[in-house]
Amino acid sequence: MSRRRAVRRPRRVQVHFWKHGEPTAYIGYTTNISTTGMFIATNSPMPSGVRVRVEIVDRDRGFMVEGLVAHARKMRSDLARLNQSGMGVRFLSVEELVRELFPAGLGETEEIAQLSATRPMPAVQSPAPAPDPPPAPEPPPQEAVQPAPPPPAPEPEKPAGPLPPVGGTFSVRFSGTEEFMEVYRRDILQGGLFVSTRYPARLQEAVNVELYPPLPYAEPILVRARVVQRFEPTADSGPNLLAGMGLELLELAALIQRLEPVVQRLRGSYG
Repeated sequence: MSRRRAVRRPRRVQVHFWKHGEPTAYIGYTTNISTTGMFIATNSPMPSGVRVRVEIVDRDRGFMVEGLVAHARKMRSDLARLNQSGMGVRFLSVEELVRELFPAGLGETEEIAQLSATRPMPAVQSPAPAPDPPPAPEPPPQEAVQPAPPPPAPEPEKPAGPLPPVGGTFSVRFSGTEEFMEVYRRDILQGGLFVSTRYPARLQEAVNVELYPPLPYAEPILVRARVVQRFEPTADSGPNLLAGMGLELLELAALIQRLEPVVQRLRGSYG
């Protein structure tokens, strides 16, 4: 049985996070999030108990939050396809953050102590005995009731527009050099890739992916892949919902060879 106080919902949002007291920023993305915490997929998870500051990178709904690492896991590169490295972060409440402003051992402030001393205690009343229930009336004689005919089966809903094609070609674009290098090291070198789409292809189906490097006038790189995971959209799907498909890259050695010139050009600006 889950002991979480809030339901975690699947969301894929890019995040930056810092270890408390250090200036170095790390990159990751959420796989699920709730009002009390989130799980961050990253190759640089912090140990349990470490204080972190997390920035949600979203143009319209971004924010920053303080939290504590509740649990973390670091997967070897040869096991990255089975599970991902990352950490679960519990959000610190406003009460916990404000409490840190007061030195330990001072207890309540004078204002709070006076308020507690003068606040009247509510009177406790004993519950009145419940009256005896009236005698139940005799049930009327039962008449034979014919069963109602079953309602007609509802007609299936018709789609609002034409159904999207299954399989086909998908496009993956990057916001900048930093995101491309993170995906290249974390996913592509391990033989995988996540494609965000509301219409994922079927499991084990072969698809084509066009990778658009963050370079001026760069031609897209065509990638062949196989669908190994599907994440269906839900009714409240939005731009950050984890809807899409996890892919196993085919002909990985040839793909890395084609990406090597792009990576070399980007490393100078990325550092």
